[in-house]
Amino acid sequence: MAKNQYPGTTFEKSRNRWKAQVRINGKTKSVGYFDTQPEAYAAVVAAKRDTAAAVEPEQLQQPESATYRLEIQDNRRTTTVAQSNVLIEHPWAMTLLEARIFVLLLRGLRRDEADSKRIVIPLSDLVGDQAIGGRGYQYLHVAMDGLDAIRIDLPMPNRKKDYHKVPLVHSLKLDSGQGTISGYFSNDVIPYLTNLTENFTLGQVADLLSIKSPNTHKFYWIMQMWKFKSPHTVAVETLRDLTTGEAYPQFADYRKYVLKPSLEELNTLNFDISYIEKKKGRSVDSIEFHIQYNGPSKLQPKQLQLQLGDATLAALPPPEQSQPVPVLADFRGRVAGRMRKFKLEEYQIERILTLTDSELQKLMKETHVLLKEYEAGAKVFDNIAATAMSKINNLFPRLYPKTKLKE
Repeated sequence: MAKNQYPGTTFEKSRNRWKAQVRINGKTKSVGYFDTQPEAYAAVVAAKRDTAAAVEPEQLQQPESATYRLEIQDNRRTTTVAQSNVLIEHPWAMTLLEARIFVLLLRGLRRDEADSKRIVIPLSDLVGDQAIGGRGYQYLHVAMDGLDAIRIDLPMPNRKKDYHKVPLVHSLKLDSGQGTISGYFSNDVIPYLTNLTENFTLGQVADLLSIKSPNTHKFYWIMQMWKFKSPHTVAVETLRDLTTGEAYPQFADYRKYVLKPSLEELNTLNFDISYIEKKKGRSVDSIEFHIQYNGPSKLQPKQLQLQLGDATLAALPPPEQSQPVPVLADFRGRVAGRMRKFKLEEYQIERILTLTDSELQKLMKETHVLLKEYEAGAKVFDNIAATAMSKINNLFPRLYPKTKLKE
């Protein structure tokens, strides 16, 4: 949790007043003195809002500058990343590519930073030294759209009445010429990533960048969080909510496609995890995890290579193979999840999932604004399902050739 409830404010004894200040492009700027700390914090928030549009990444304009190179070198020396357990216990769906971008953004943060800053990631840190190609940039665009759409429920005193949902990141930028991705974490999320005093979890960057499955990423953070209270028992429904949401409602499928593969992969990363299924009647009701973590090894795991272009890399089979592409396997789950948010019926979702991977990428991109408008309440929809299906039918008429849908 944050040490300071009102970041950006300090008490000046000489003036007997509260000072408000913000950091813009790495420089601290005073925005005045106030009688109370809440007033000073309100001035900080207003100043950030007023200057947000003007905060452009000057550091990106000179990628070969000494400052840029030192920043990247410093980030690469960071071996661990951290996040509050609040975020781990309120998860969001990510593809493998999104999860790796998230880890590399985390790597650019420093402990006790109160303000968000633009973090720069070399594409080589994300996908290795391979040429990306046009198809690869499409994957990156989809991943950045996915990260931009993630909104997090933050704790509030009264969960039944109070509401605080914030974006995870903003101002994401892909610069192919400079070979970088950059962006900011939301200011509201920063305290849960930097000002950590208790109830937080550490992850090893090398481990996280070697993971091959998005589900394993989720289990990695959960197992790291629970290792200190091993053996730990959790209800199956709770575990499913933490990892896959509503996907795999049958435990047998969840065990086969999510639980076992994820734990098997984690056990190659210095974990020793076993579990006991506990039944209530004939159904598995809860799982008891026994977790041991031996710490980072001297021989760090090799960074996973992702296929983002025409080159055939280790992580993915060529697109002409009949097996689904692993990096997009969870992506199809995200497509289904978004369609459920639009209140579509399961038979409609099944037909939508018959689209090709490239068509599904287009679908997610074209319905991104609709989702944001619907979730934010910026626009009133009499029937969100009909509105979504009308848009989908316009994009892909072959799905329902004989059906005319109206909003």
